[in-house]
Amino acid sequence: MSGIKSMVDIAAPTAALLERTRSQFDAATHALFLRKRPAWPLAIMRILFGLVVFGWTATMAVDVGSLLGSDALVPIEFASQGGWNWFTLESTGAAWVAIGVLLIASVAITLGWRPTAWLVVTFVLLVAVQRRNPMILNSGDVLLRNFALILAFMPTGAALSVDRWRRHGRGSLWTTPSVAPWGLRLIQLQLCVVYFFAFWSKGGDLWQNGTAVSTVFRIDDITRFGSPGWLTTNVVLIGLFTWGTLAIELALTTLLWARRLRPVLIGLGFLLHFFIDVFVLVGFFGPLMMIGLLSFADADWLERRIAARRARPRPA
Repeated sequence: MSGIKSMVDIAAPTAALLERTRSQFDAATHALFLRKRPAWPLAIMRILFGLVVFGWTATMAVDVGSLLGSDALVPIEFASQGGWNWFTLESTGAAWVAIGVLLIASVAITLGWRPTAWLVVTFVLLVAVQRRNPMILNSGDVLLRNFALILAFMPTGAALSVDRWRRHGRGSLWTTPSVAPWGLRLIQLQLCVVYFFAFWSKGGDLWQNGTAVSTVFRIDDITRFGSPGWLTTNVVLIGLFTWGTLAIELALTTLLWARRLRPVLIGLGFLLHFFIDVFVLVGFFGPLMMIGLLSFADADWLERRIAARRARPRPA
């Protein structure tokens, strides 16, 4: 009997501890994914994403025939064999229709006119266009369609949108409801995964000895302005940029979740991608990563700043 009593005495506090842990986990999960916050970051991301889609589509429109048409460099029978898709762009005319609709969708998303529907259309057409010629894609193209899919499930038109203006009047344009941020959390997690593998893949000798950036800048096919001598011949700068890239990517993988460090790390992330985009041809990867970093923006801080601006007396 004493043994049974001892087991009961142990089980009771254990059960209480487990229940308390479960409650704390549920509360933390709710706060992270479901506690509503002002929709400003989501609205800003929607606007910038629409602009990126417009730019991406415009670059494809420059040479539709060679990239996506009937006589494209990649024959239709070899385009993403076995790849997942809804339909295939089998003619130049179909490719032009897809490009035209994507341009319309990008403008509608930017303005916030029925953005959910246009984001779904954008995702479907991005998959079709990218499957037609996978030889010209990079990681930025993957992010483009992933962001389109995630944003399609979010109320991106809740602020700074034509939809809000139409439904609530002109004065509502600079106001916003609060929304659950679960979609932003998915983008944040994806961003951290990208930074982690970007850091992890840089384990070679060039990155360890601090000369990787110099090597990249000597490859004329991927640089915008050729090899900048002031950089490639300066050992101190090369080491600083090489190891600095590793440090920033590692910090963005983990420390972005620390609220106090977040503004500094977002700024460093912007500088990193801006520097890469200025000198290296990486497509739209950099702008998309910067848009993703905005998902970490403090929605409550933005709300306070915008509310303070609204409260200022207008000049007579």
